[in-house]
Amino acid sequence: MRIGFMTPFDTERIEFARESGFGCVELMTPGGTDYLPGVAGWKDKADRVKAAFDQAGVRISCVAGFYVNHMDPGKADQAKQHTRAVMDLAVHLGVSVVAGFAGRVMDRPLDDSVEPFKKLWSEHARYAADRGLKIAFEHCPMGQHHLPPGGINCVCTPDMWGKCFDAAGSDALGLEWDASHLVCMLVDPVLNLREWGHRVYHVHAKDAKVYPEVMARYGIFHPGSIEHCFPGLGDSDWAAIVKELHRAGYYGDLNIEGWHDAVFRDPRPERGQTGPALEDAGLLIALRHLNQFVDGR
Repeated sequence: MRIGFMTPFDTERIEFARESGFGCVELMTPGGTDYLPGVAGWKDKADRVKAAFDQAGVRISCVAGFYVNHMDPGKADQAKQHTRAVMDLAVHLGVSVVAGFAGRVMDRPLDDSVEPFKKLWSEHARYAADRGLKIAFEHCPMGQHHLPPGGINCVCTPDMWGKCFDAAGSDALGLEWDASHLVCMLVDPVLNLREWGHRVYHVHAKDAKVYPEVMARYGIFHPGSIEHCFPGLGDSDWAAIVKELHRAGYYGDLNIEGWHDAVFRDPRPERGQTGPALEDAGLLIALRHLNQFVDGR
């Protein structure tokens, strides 16, 4: 198990990973990525991407690509093509896991997305299984206040995990497990892994912090009641999490999902934010914290 972070292909970030002691990355491949299948000369470009990571000794543990609403009729065709391209790229790179969102029928109860999920993802699951791949769904609700209402991702609660996976009936479908989303819904991450660890195919190392004194005064729908943060700064017991992952048979990597910490983040001038760039400081805090619990292999 190695510690890494999410990043698009960037030689400077590869060097940062190598110098800092990160052993892996989750490679982000959104639409428009120039080394995806279907783009002219993609194989040569993808080979150069792989060679750059290999030379640095940094493993690609997951290819992340389809974080969109697949059930939006206006995006469905493009999302399907992109998902297939991400899977084909993963095969070419020798990576066994791809990740993204499941999509959701908007403005309807979550249960109304189960049948569309079955139709859509059963087909993708067969394509993945035929190529030795696993599809890992990040379970971020994508709604306001870290909760499902208004979100674009139906695989967002443990109840929906069961309904969707049972409907599709394929072991190629599983979770890109993330403690932070559980903490935000007041679910115990360790107890959750006792039930769902067997379906964890990739892990986002991200945490959250509940501020009881703020919640007691303003409730759960207040922006400051719960905040995402880097591992080591939140409420999750990462020693216990890693132990439960191993108990369930997961020996893959932990990839830190940054950009969410309220303090350790880079300012966004377009949002009127100022201050020092602290994103990498947060990544290093998380690396030091998580390194206590992994073997680095």
